[in-house]
Amino acid sequence: MFKFPKLHKVTSIHHVLVADDEDETTFTITHPKHLTWFASPLVDERTAARHNREHGEAFLKYPHSSVHETHGSNTPDNEKEPEQDGHPEEPVLKRAHESSTIQLFYDLFFVANLTTFTALHEIDDAETLKSYIAFFAILWFTWFQVALFDVRFSNDSAFERLSKALQFGIMTGFAIVGPNFQLGAMDGTAEGKATFQAYQTLSLILMASRLILACQYGAAYVWLMNFKKAHVPLLAHIGTLFVAAMIYLGLFFSFRNNIGETGLIAWFITIGFEAVVILLVSGRTKFLSFRKTAIVERLGLLTLIILGEGIIGLCNSVSKVGSDGVFGSDIIGMIISSVAIIYFIWMLYFDQEETNHVGTLRQMAWTVLHFPFHVSVLLVVEGLNRLSVWVKLLDTITPLALVFETFENTLGNSTIPVSEDFLKESVASLNETINQLIEKFELLNINADTDGINYYLNDILNNTSSITTIAEDASQVLALGFSYVCENLGVDTPESAVIETPTDQVFAIFDLFSTVYIYFFSAAGLCLIFLAVLFWLGKRRKLRGEILSIGVRIAVGVGLSLLALMDLPSLYADDNAAINTYLYTPWLLPTVVICYAIVILVDNILINYVRKVITKKKMRTESV
Repeated sequence: MFKFPKLHKVTSIHHVLVADDEDETTFTITHPKHLTWFASPLVDERTAARHNREHGEAFLKYPHSSVHETHGSNTPDNEKEPEQDGHPEEPVLKRAHESSTIQLFYDLFFVANLTTFTALHEIDDAETLKSYIAFFAILWFTWFQVALFDVRFSNDSAFERLSKALQFGIMTGFAIVGPNFQLGAMDGTAEGKATFQAYQTLSLILMASRLILACQYGAAYVWLMNFKKAHVPLLAHIGTLFVAAMIYLGLFFSFRNNIGETGLIAWFITIGFEAVVILLVSGRTKFLSFRKTAIVERLGLLTLIILGEGIIGLCNSVSKVGSDGVFGSDIIGMIISSVAIIYFIWMLYFDQEETNHVGTLRQMAWTVLHFPFHVSVLLVVEGLNRLSVWVKLLDTITPLALVFETFENTLGNSTIPVSEDFLKESVASLNETINQLIEKFELLNINADTDGINYYLNDILNNTSSITTIAEDASQVLALGFSYVCENLGVDTPESAVIETPTDQVFAIFDLFSTVYIYFFSAAGLCLIFLAVLFWLGKRRKLRGEILSIGVRIAVGVGLSLLALMDLPSLYADDNAAINTYLYTPWLLPTVVICYAIVILVDNILINYVRKVITKKKMRTESV
């Protein structure tokens, strides 16, 4: 007969379950821990003593401090508190080698903002592209400033949790202003007024975020104020953030006075100024450096978040392209290529060396270079999702386009009056293809403009004396079919486009994917180039094989970026058959997959070569 296990208390937090037929199993119960109002960022005496024993050096020298005395002596009883020339040494901060759960929780707000803004602001033209990058820059550098504090000073206390709660509110504020954030809309229209209001609100949000960080650095300064070498760098942090906050406050009034362009420029100058100052001060101050912190992990997690945004977009694109239930070989290849591109970016980034043993300046450059790298990754994953829909759009509209092409070629060889039998046969063929197209998406309950289609088909039958009119009517039928497919695939016409006829919408959609094509291939190449620079910064001493690997990444990256010069408007050039053939095929995404695969293959070949060289050198050294 089974007996319920007996519960025996072992310690205050460890217990043992004992059953008659089982061995003892120890498990841990998590109790609510005592939370102090404030927590010191300094290393405690036990950690310092252990480091001194292991490294044989003075790791932490404690000055006389009333603050420290309140929380107990910081030196062993049998040791004298050392000073150097009568002045305390630099403080040594606690170094967390992994992110805390509350920091990861904060990152979730970044994910939510990025996903929401991406869903509401699709990149349709140059203006929306600039707006997208601008908002991402504001969001990224706000996250970056918080992360710089967290990896050096964050400790679990009531004050820190309150500060983090306020930062959650800051991220929520970004979500509030995100829908109305766009560059260029600064006129007296309702949309322009909403944009100005969003700018004003965002200025206050940025001000509040910097004041919160200034208070957090101020709390850290109280703990470190007895270390003389901590005064200038920490006050520089506090002063920089406070000045930035006041500038954001001033920009609130500039937006109220409709000085839009100047305010935007001041925004980004201030964002860059505060980042540069804090990085430079940190780089010149030993105890504020990022060595042995979790900054590498935080940036890596943010990279995963951005790749995750791409996976979310990919799933949405797959649901769109599969709305008609038809998955041809080109669609399957497109899905595989999209997954492979995201996976290859992950491999290329996370297979690199960490920056634990490089100089401070290199580490600073490696850290801040993640912004353009993350922008390129974000544009790659967004671009591949849009190009996935482009491949499906071409695949779906091809039958109607072939019928139209046949009709147009025959019509060009016709004489006046055009044969009525030919027109009847062509109209029947066009009508049948349109109906087949509509049947593909009947489950989505999106009605096609059948009245418009019938109007132009009837007009074709009634205009036997004008080849030009017939060709124009057939073009309108093709355009209406194209628009219907776009509507079912969730492809919206850019708001900036002027639509008067169905063919205008076709050209607007082509311009949209022209923008997507350009930024996708540009970003795909830049992504490799940034990965090469990150690899170069991450290793101080590089062997010949590693230098070759960096060179291959840069060369392939430049080649991919140059493909962006093959712009979609060149499709209309009759003498450019090579470009026309390439851009109308499903080889857009596989091209990037092949290039990334070549880089990874060369990387692994060179890594094996480097390992063999190192092994041979070791064997020669040992034999001598």
